[in-house]
Amino acid sequence: MKALTAMLLASVATVALAVPAYAQENPFDWRSAPDKDGQETMRIGHSVNMEWSSHTAVLKRFAELVQIYTNNAIRAEIFPGSQLGGEREMMQQARQGVLQVTLPATNNAAALSPTLNVFVFPYLATSTAEVNCLQDKLTPVIVDRVIEEAGTRIVGWENSGWRAFYYKSDEPIEEPADIADLKMRVPPNPIMIASYEAWGGNPTPLAWNELYNALQQGVVEGGDNPVTDVIGMKFHEVINRMTKFNYTILTHPIMVSERWFQSLSEEHQEAVLRAGREATDYIRWWQPLDEERWWAEAEEAGVEITEIEDETEWMEKARAIWPDYYDTIGADGEELVNQATQMVEECRAELEG
Repeated sequence: MKALTAMLLASVATVALAVPAYAQENPFDWRSAPDKDGQETMRIGHSVNMEWSSHTAVLKRFAELVQIYTNNAIRAEIFPGSQLGGEREMMQQARQGVLQVTLPATNNAAALSPTLNVFVFPYLATSTAEVNCLQDKLTPVIVDRVIEEAGTRIVGWENSGWRAFYYKSDEPIEEPADIADLKMRVPPNPIMIASYEAWGGNPTPLAWNELYNALQQGVVEGGDNPVTDVIGMKFHEVINRMTKFNYTILTHPIMVSERWFQSLSEEHQEAVLRAGREATDYIRWWQPLDEERWWAEAEEAGVEITEIEDETEWMEKARAIWPDYYDTIGADGEELVNQATQMVEECRAELEG
C-alpha cells in the first residue's frame, strides 16, 4: 500500500512539473475563500452549461470582483445550465429576490422588459465597437425603466458575438432569397421573427433546449447564433454550413435583483456596480479572443464557412420592419430607437476620431 501511495504521489509530481508554472491553476480563488460570520450568498443563475464560454467567463469574473470588493462579505454561488429554470423564469426569480443575479439573452429579457427590444432592432449597429459604445451610452438612460418593468437592474453586459447562420444545405446562404426554402429556428422574439419574414424566410420559433434534437430530426434545418454556441453545443454534428453576417449581436445584460440590491449597504451597492463595470470591460477583451478559437474549431470540424460581402439587401429589408415594431418597446418606442440611432452615429464619429 505504501509503495502504491508513493507511486501515485510521484505521478502527480511528474504531471505538475510538466505543466509550466504560469499555466497552473490558482489553488486559491473566490470559490475557495473561507466562510465568515454574517457572510451573504449571492446566487447566480444562467442557461449555458459550457465550463468556458463568454457567459461563464463574465459571471465568474463578476462573482470574484464582488467577493473582493466586499471583503468576502458577499460570496457567490453559480448555477449554470438552467438548473434554476429557463431565462424568463430566472428573471422572475430575480424580480422576487429569490435569485440575486442572472444573465438572460437580451431578446428573451425583452419579454419581461420591453424596453430592451431597442437592442434587438436589426442593423441598429454594425460593428462590435458600436454595440459596446451604444450599451455604455444607452444603459444609463433606460436602467430605471428596466427596473420598473422587470424588477432587475442592469449592472453590466456580456456580448457573445455576432449571430451567424448555421444550417444544413447543399448551397451556401449569401443573399436573402437563399433562406426561402430553409426552415430556420428563431428565438421567440417578434422583431427577430419579423426580420426573417422580411428576408422571405420561414422562421420557426423554438426554445434553445429543444434545438439540437430539432436539427437532428429535420424539424428545422438551421438558425442563427454565435459560433461559440453553435460549435460548443455540437451543432456541427447535424449541420454542414455557417454564414457570417452582422445583423445583430447576441448580448446578455448582467441583471441584479433590485429587491436584493436595495437591501445592501451603500458600500456594497457600489461594490456590485463596480464589479459589473469591470466584468464588462474584461469580457469585451476576452470574448473576441475566445471567438477566434471557435471559428478555428468550426473549420477543423469540416463546417463550410461563407462570408456575405455585401449586406445592403439584408440591411434594407430588415430595417424596413422598424416602424412596425416601435410599439414592442413602448409608447415612446420610435423616440427611443431614434435616440439609440443618434447614439450610434455619435459612437461612429468617436471611433473614427
